[in-house]
Amino acid sequence: EGHQLVLCVGRIDAVKNQGWLLSQAPQLLRANPRALLLFVGACMDPLHWATLLERIARPEFDGRVLLAGGLPPEDPRLIGLMQSASLVVLPSISETFGLVILEAWAAGAPVLASRTTGASALIRSGENGWLFDLDDPISFHAALNRALREPELGRRFAAAGSRIVETQFDTIGLAGGIRRLYDELIEEQHALR
Repeated sequence: EGHQLVLCVGRIDAVKNQGWLLSQAPQLLRANPRALLLFVGACMDPLHWATLLERIARPEFDGRVLLAGGLPPEDPRLIGLMQSASLVVLPSISETFGLVILEAWAAGAPVLASRTTGASALIRSGENGWLFDLDDPISFHAALNRALREPELGRRFAAAGSRIVETQFDTIGLAGGIRRLYDELIEEQHALR
């Protein structure tokens, strides 16, 4: 059997908290021998990037932790990675709106996220994904191991998530709604003249 891709998507910085996930990586990889951890995100701080690269190059990771750089949301490579991911992990310290969660769900990937405002607004833990607390790594590993060992459960959660995307965040519908709003405002402007 092939690899189980654990994907972390977000710009590389302190708030997105990739360093925390990296500190959990040795345990994650030991517990899941087929897991591969991939970070996708642009880095604004070269020093931070260099530090991450140095940490990732450690022999104990054995080439199973990778840093891909930034890919825009509509990039087919990013969508492809999300579609093949066993799990998308978001360890952010704070997140106001969970856009990556919606993107993951739309691609059919289950999500494990830290309990931020954005994630908590979307994820009902144990129904359409998993939430964890950053100061409780045990709950993080329990959810992650479950997601990797019960892929059907992950797919079920992702499907529940994608229904939320379709009903509440249909981007075409959203754009159409804004378009109609503009049209109505313009008509009103003309009527007032």
